[in-house]
Amino acid sequence: MQNQSNSISAPLALGLRRSLLLVFLALGILRGYCADSASPVGVIRLEPYLRAQAVVHAVVNGQPGTFMFDTGEGVTSFSPEFAEKIKCRPWGQISGFRMSGERLDNSHCDDVSFELSGHRFVAPVVGILDIMKFMGPDVPHIDGAIGLDLFARRIVTIIPRKSIVIESQASFAERIKKETELPIRIVRDVEGIALSVDGAVRTPQGTAWMELDTGNGGSIVVANHIAPLLGLKPDLSTPEPAHFSLANGVPVEGTARTRDLIMDGNIGAQFLNNWVMTLDLQEGRAWMAKTN
Repeated sequence: MQNQSNSISAPLALGLRRSLLLVFLALGILRGYCADSASPVGVIRLEPYLRAQAVVHAVVNGQPGTFMFDTGEGVTSFSPEFAEKIKCRPWGQISGFRMSGERLDNSHCDDVSFELSGHRFVAPVVGILDIMKFMGPDVPHIDGAIGLDLFARRIVTIIPRKSIVIESQASFAERIKKETELPIRIVRDVEGIALSVDGAVRTPQGTAWMELDTGNGGSIVVANHIAPLLGLKPDLSTPEPAHFSLANGVPVEGTARTRDLIMDGNIGAQFLNNWVMTLDLQEGRAWMAKTN
C-alpha cells in the first residue's frame, strides 16, 4: 500500500508543480505588462479662454462651475457667489501678495472636493475671491481659479490649453524621456497653503527665478532689479522685445514689461503655450518639451 500511495502522489505532485509554474509565469507576464504600461492616472480636459489662457470645468458639491487653470494662482479660489451656491460658509482670513506687492486678504473654505473629468481632488483650503474684478470688462464669466495647490504631491503634465495629465510612475518615466529638465523652486506662500513654481533663468550675475504662470495671458514681466541684466530698461510700461534663456538653455523670446516686483519676474502663456511642461510637485522637479 505504501508503494502504491507513492506511485499515485508522484504524478499529482508533478501536476501541482506544473500548475504553480504556469500561475507564476502568468503573474510574471502580468507584472511585466503593468510595468510596461504607460497609461496615466487620468486626463483633465482644458478649454481655451480669452486669447491665451485656459479654463477647466469642475463639479463642487453637485454644482458645476468653470474655473481658470492658473499655475500662478497659488491658492485655488471661488467667487463669493459660487461659494454661496455650494453652501460654503467662508471664515477666517488668509493673506498673500500679488507680484506687485499688493496684499490680498480673503476668507476661506476648507476641505473642498472637486470633480474634474471624473477624477476627485480635495483642496485643503479654498480662498474666496472675486476673480472677475481682475479680468477686465466684457470677458466670459468664470467662477474662480484652480491652481497647482489642488495637485500637490502629484506629477502633472500640462499640455497647453488642451489637458492636464495626472501621471502614473510608468507614464511619467516614459514622458520625460523626450523632455528636457528645468531647475525649479516650489513656492509655498500664504503660510504654506499656496503652491506655485519658479523656473530658473540665466543672468550674467547668476540664476534668477521667475514664476511660471499660465494665468498671465500678456507679456513677460521682469523685475526692475534684474531688468538691466536681461538687456531691458526698468519701468517699461510699453512691452518691448525680450530675449533671454532658462537655465536649461531653452530660449525665452517675446515681449516684456518691467516694473517694481517682489519677485524676479513672471513668465506667462506667451511662452508656456509653446511648451509641454511636466511638474513633479512632490520632488520639486520639472521637464519641458516643445509642442508639436
